[in-house]
Amino acid sequence: MSKDILRLAAILLVVCGIAAACVGTAHDQTAPLIEARRADAVRAGYKQVLPSAGQLTDEQAAGKRIVAVKRSESAGQTNGYIYTVDPDGYSGKVVIMLGIEHPSARISGVKILQQHETPGLGAKCTEPAFIDQFLGKDLSQELIVSKNAVKPQEIQAITASTITSKAVVKGINAARRHYQEHFGISLTAAGKGV
Repeated sequence: MSKDILRLAAILLVVCGIAAACVGTAHDQTAPLIEARRADAVRAGYKQVLPSAGQLTDEQAAGKRIVAVKRSESAGQTNGYIYTVDPDGYSGKVVIMLGIEHPSARISGVKILQQHETPGLGAKCTEPAFIDQFLGKDLSQELIVSKNAVKPQEIQAITASTITSKAVVKGINAARRHYQEHFGISLTAAGKGV
């Protein structure tokens, strides 16, 4: 009886070792491909949130919730900025990419890069019905979450998911503040105020 148990344990140990080696090899083989696809998705996201994006350079990403800032230049002129922000949602970080046209200070696009929100509720933050509300918004004033958005600076909350809605708006407002502090000379120059 004890010999059978030892024999079965040895077989199980060999099978587990082979399986672990296969998983490790598969991970090593696929990790560069996964990273390359992730980088391609980010580059595609740049064009999605700022269609006029030209040559991109990194800017200092200082501030709470600001992960990265890229400056876009076309024909020797700055034509926009791309922000990546990561506010806290209901179930973790919501990673958002946002394009801001320069010097008009209007939102040219928003893309949710990563979220772990509740399916059917907060996960709706990736849907056009929610995302498209941000397009063309003037960033001279903070955006506000509302149940019935009627004013230009209001964003209609996702039904039964106010926390996620507020998280996305909070992240975009963080990018707005950073933009105004570092690049938004045009806001005051145009007489819009801050």
